[in-house]
Amino acid sequence: MFISDADVRSVLTFPDAVAAMTDAFRDYGHGSGAMQERVRAHGDGVSLSMMGAILSGAGVMGAKVYPTVGGKFNFLLSLFSNVDGRLIAVMEGNALTEYRTAAVTVVAANALARRDAGVLAVFGTGVQARAHLEAFVTARPFRTVRIVGLDAADACAAWVRERFGVHATATNAADALQDADIIVTATRATAPLFSGNAVKPGAFVAAIGSSKPVAREIDALLLERAGRIVVEWKPQARREAGDLILAGDAVDWGRVEELGAVVASPAAWRSDDEQIIVYKSVGVGVEDVALANLVVQRLGSRV
Repeated sequence: MFISDADVRSVLTFPDAVAAMTDAFRDYGHGSGAMQERVRAHGDGVSLSMMGAILSGAGVMGAKVYPTVGGKFNFLLSLFSNVDGRLIAVMEGNALTEYRTAAVTVVAANALARRDAGVLAVFGTGVQARAHLEAFVTARPFRTVRIVGLDAADACAAWVRERFGVHATATNAADALQDADIIVTATRATAPLFSGNAVKPGAFVAAIGSSKPVAREIDALLLERAGRIVVEWKPQARREAGDLILAGDAVDWGRVEELGAVVASPAAWRSDDEQIIVYKSVGVGVEDVALANLVVQRLGSRV
């Protein structure tokens, strides 16, 4: 079965994706399945990357492969059966990647952001920024949304207002951060976007823009102030999470938590409303495979 990006969009919603990601990380947190770290080959100004996972409970495994050419990606995922090894589907992964990244950020926020969070600040106006805006405003009621971007911030805010009926404005970093409860950085920045001193106590900060060890969106000061730091999977974060790697001694890796363990144990969810919590995403294979499996199930029901 070949599944296009259009097929993926025809059957997925962000609530679906959030539910699938919650289940996948809960299972992984309970010790079910395995992940393959991303590997990259570089040459002639381009790169080829691959990552994957085995989902024991779902009975599937798979791998996502993609080239990076001129700063752009094109994703392809293969899904196999754990029972007999048969190929279940080959799937375009561009839409899938949009959904899974934003959905996992919402999963992290559901466990780690304040219950009464009413102000969302998003840095970025590209594909992932828009995906996060949609994922969050369909998952939580916000009083206001603030958008910071180098371009198209006004258009992005208008899109949020018109499509979702949520008050949204384009603004600068300082105003966006003022009393923001949830902050998402979804940019291609290679240096911190703001001072960690500008983040209020109790905020949940999700840095999702980079999976490169030489780039970061948040500074060491924010990480020093953070009471908790959570990543998807420590082996991959230790290699790729520039936001944490470049912070040096500000990050004690022995105290960094994994999202699966947090989701699997409600006792690990937020209990202190004044604590700053940072979630750093680089993207891991369990996300792609779990969501690909959901797409296959949804499309199969149409046959």
